[in-house]
Amino acid sequence: MPDRDADADVIAGGREPRGPGGLVRLLVLAETVALVVAVAVAVHYRAGAGRLHPAPPSTASLTTPPSLPDVNTVVLALPADGTVTGTVVITTAALPGAIRGQFTVSAVITGGVPGTFYDLIGNDCSAADPLPDDVWATGLASANGRAELVGYAWSGAVADRYWLVLDPSQVNPPPGLRGQFAEGRAAPFPAGQAPCVPSA
Repeated sequence: MPDRDADADVIAGGREPRGPGGLVRLLVLAETVALVVAVAVAVHYRAGAGRLHPAPPSTASLTTPPSLPDVNTVVLALPADGTVTGTVVITTAALPGAIRGQFTVSAVITGGVPGTFYDLIGNDCSAADPLPDDVWATGLASANGRAELVGYAWSGAVADRYWLVLDPSQVNPPPGLRGQFAEGRAAPFPAGQAPCVPSA
């Protein structure tokens, strides 16, 4: 019988090296969305300004660069909801001095029920946007109860206050975050408190 090379049929096993964690991927996704939103906002407002106020080109306008939106990202702890904990990422884009801005809200949660779709729901605290509540972000919990809730791009008044909570929740009414999301500002509020009631 011919002699076989023993190494030719060896199969290596073990864990694959892990890439960046979910929060890093979420931050990269949020920053990418923010950049796309910022460019879209800049182009939209720049084009609108040109249509409203056409003017002949001047030396000053040729040397002055166009205004770009301020893009910010804040990372906040989601108040614990029973066994569920998480981190929320709010990414904003607004032109300096603008009354409206764009924002996305995303999150990573742990301790959820496997196979459950989780949403961050909320609304504007003004009377201008009545119920039903908006879905800020959504995601499916894996077998270990972890979920990445991917957010959508929203447009809102910079001065308006917004709120969000996790749904479904083990607590009623659940805890959440509230603040001026379009400015990238938010603070937690406890379970049992109405979302738009200011903290004492």
